[in-house]
Amino acid sequence: MKNDMKGLTRFDELPGVDPAVESLLGQGQRRQDEARLPRTERSRKKKERERAQKRKPNRINLDLPVDLKKRLEHLARKEGVPISQLVAFLLYEPVHQLESRVISLWGYKIASGCPKFECNLDLKRRADEAAHHDAAQRVASRKS
Repeated sequence: MKNDMKGLTRFDELPGVDPAVESLLGQGQRRQDEARLPRTERSRKKKERERAQKRKPNRINLDLPVDLKKRLEHLARKEGVPISQLVAFLLYEPVHQLESRVISLWGYKIASGCPKFECNLDLKRRADEAAHHDAAQRVASRKS
């Protein structure tokens, strides 16, 4: 905490602050910043927040391998579509296949050290197999 010239405490540089407390402080700072904006700009920002809040139930956070994330970002840019829509598009078929047992996670499950999940998936193995499959297809197409 630091004191500014007016004797008020500044909270923008607190070391080791709990994330929940930091979020609340950030919200307060955002409100103060927005209070200084012209009415039209405040209204626009409020509408943006409301739209984001409506999308929230559709959101999901994923931990992806770095190389896969980069490939998805590249494809989304190349196709001119949002990355979230590209991922949703790409997931429909495999999700249906898993639900209908056309494909299985068998062989990719490994024991998890986390009490929340029984297993994790061996994503490296899956990536290696996909790369090997792609290479085999390229060789086969050259022979034709």
